[in-house]
Amino acid sequence: MFYIMKEWLMDMVAAMRIAVEVARLGSFTAGSRELRLSAPSVSRIMAELEADLGVRLFNRTTRQLNLTDAGLDFVEKSSGILEQLDNMRSVVRERHDTPRGQLRVSCVTAFGNECLAPALPEFLQRFPQLGISLDVGNRLVDLIEEHYDVAIRVGPLSDSSMIAQKISTQRIIFVASPEFCRRFGMPKSLDEIRSYPSVSQVSGEWGRTHQFRHLGEIIDFEVLQHFAMNSAQAVKNACLTGYGYSLLPDFLITDDIAENRLVQLLPNYGPVEQPIYAFYAQRRHTPQKIRVFIDYLTEVFGS
Repeated sequence: MFYIMKEWLMDMVAAMRIAVEVARLGSFTAGSRELRLSAPSVSRIMAELEADLGVRLFNRTTRQLNLTDAGLDFVEKSSGILEQLDNMRSVVRERHDTPRGQLRVSCVTAFGNECLAPALPEFLQRFPQLGISLDVGNRLVDLIEEHYDVAIRVGPLSDSSMIAQKISTQRIIFVASPEFCRRFGMPKSLDEIRSYPSVSQVSGEWGRTHQFRHLGEIIDFEVLQHFAMNSAQAVKNACLTGYGYSLLPDFLITDDIAENRLVQLLPNYGPVEQPIYAFYAQRRHTPQKIRVFIDYLTEVFGS
């Protein structure tokens, strides 16, 4: 009897994981690919689960897959149960084991490309039983709904369910190419630079306004969007052509300034530092893989 119950529980947990992934990805095929199962196996397990529960969980058409009301309730409760099981397993393993598993990380584009990606190989060498899936982009992800472990963003978020750990800062600097400076001269004030063509990074609400310190005051500078993009690297590449000035994070342009490909403008206007945070969901027991990752980010970028 014990073995029958154990087998049923293991089958149910596996079915719950499949249902959650299928619901998250919106198709049996994508769910099977994510879980490394065959599509027929996923379809069969979901059919057996529905038969066992006596309800339909998914409405299937040739073009889309939607949760029924019962399916939505089942997936929500399953997500909570699976998280509790994962936490319990992590707590037990951590007493005798090294960090292991897969970390899903979302990171803003510029910091992800320039800073985080080059730092991750060292982290993986320290913790060879961990793997990382890095999603680089400026889209604001939902950590819980989309099953991310950590999100790295510029500036604080107002979500009380998240824990924010400051890992670094960035300073947004006025820059232009030497050719631009020869054509337009060196601006002396914010009012003057507003009359020049610009290449700006705007992503959602971010990048529309930046703050600077000048003569003891903090001044808001509203970015003019003559030529706007959502990628800092793309903005830098356009700025290098000499078309216009740009506002770019310091870590992206240090080498360009040192090698005279770009020139800092308005050095008397000190940029207000913008904090860079690592966010993760509040849990009763934070998984060890998240703890060691946050510690590593603080070690590498905190200085």
